[in-house]
Amino acid sequence: MKKFMIRCDIEGVSGVVSYEQAEPGKPEYAFGQKMFMADLQALLNGLNAGGAEEIVIYDEHYYGRNIDIETLPQNTTAICGKPPYRPDWAGGLDATLTGVILLGFHSKFGTPDAMLHHTYELDIKNLLLNGVSVGEIGMEAAIAGDYNVPVLMVTGDSAGIFEAENLLPGVIGVKVKDSINEHGGICYPLSVTTEKIKSVAINIAQTPPQVAPYKVGNDVTLEVELNEGSYLTSISDLFAEEMSKDNTLIIKGVSATDVWSKYWKKKVSAQHNIQKRVK
Repeated sequence: MKKFMIRCDIEGVSGVVSYEQAEPGKPEYAFGQKMFMADLQALLNGLNAGGAEEIVIYDEHYYGRNIDIETLPQNTTAICGKPPYRPDWAGGLDATLTGVILLGFHSKFGTPDAMLHHTYELDIKNLLLNGVSVGEIGMEAAIAGDYNVPVLMVTGDSAGIFEAENLLPGVIGVKVKDSINEHGGICYPLSVTTEKIKSVAINIAQTPPQVAPYKVGNDVTLEVELNEGSYLTSISDLFAEEMSKDNTLIIKGVSATDVWSKYWKKKVSAQHNIQKRVK
């Protein structure tokens, strides 16, 4: 069965060059959502033209309320609201999937001259997964690898595609814009970028590329290096015994999914702690 999962972000979609266009509630967010839906619809159209039988979308951007479900084809379901990862549930991933596609992704925090570079939240300076520095692309690929599912395709800016192709040999990258610096780049007509996405998606569905799942093993250490700020203070207060001296939270587990779900739980606790302090 040809079954694909699309995991979505917005900073790496066509035309988006500012957080003003990527954050719900900001003045230009409607533009960002329009670009996001155009790229997503092109991807869905391509996968279905190539013979996809089932498609699952997991909306990972912000609050997970970015998809216009009125536009989705009948063989597609969407996980909305960004439900938290658990050790037994990783955003709908399972071993029945042919592969994962990362739509609208970007490079990790600190990437030189990269557009909107960050790693999940701006509080994270670096993620080390068994000693390898990864961003969102690497972490999502590792979680998929726990289920023996490869990342087949990534769409994003030039820096994000470079990162994906270096980490995941054989992955198909679709560049929809070129980074010049953090808030500027070269953008192309939507008709051009969506046609590229659709064309590649057709080929992916017809003949999935030979990409190996990104596996980190069953003895996993996640090091979350944090930037200075209230979030670091909250994490340090709540989980002092798991902090190193260089502002790094150290989490051990049996898989990428396990350590990331543990981090997610700690993150929620730290955010609640910050909110209580504000009140």
